[in-house]
Amino acid sequence: MNRHQRLIREQILHMLFGTVIFIVLGGLAVGLDLASQWVKTLGVTAFTYNSISYVAHGLMALDIALFLGYLLKSSWDLLKEIFK
Repeated sequence: MNRHQRLIREQILHMLFGTVIFIVLGGLAVGLDLASQWVKTLGVTAFTYNSISYVAHGLMALDIALFLGYLLKSSWDLLKEIFK
């Protein structure tokens, strides 16, 4: 296996494992959003429900932004190594 093929294989594996981590974090955000819906049925104040809901939305937005940044940086690093 030549150098480029090895680099591509390693980078794809790295991106795959990173993607799994971001999927888990996204799943936590979804779970938190579901929990906020459940808490709402308990009759808590709007502040409590909204606080949990906003945290879930913020976590999901942050997860997506960091995931896109991770993919861009990983792709950029791969291209730099290939054309070195």
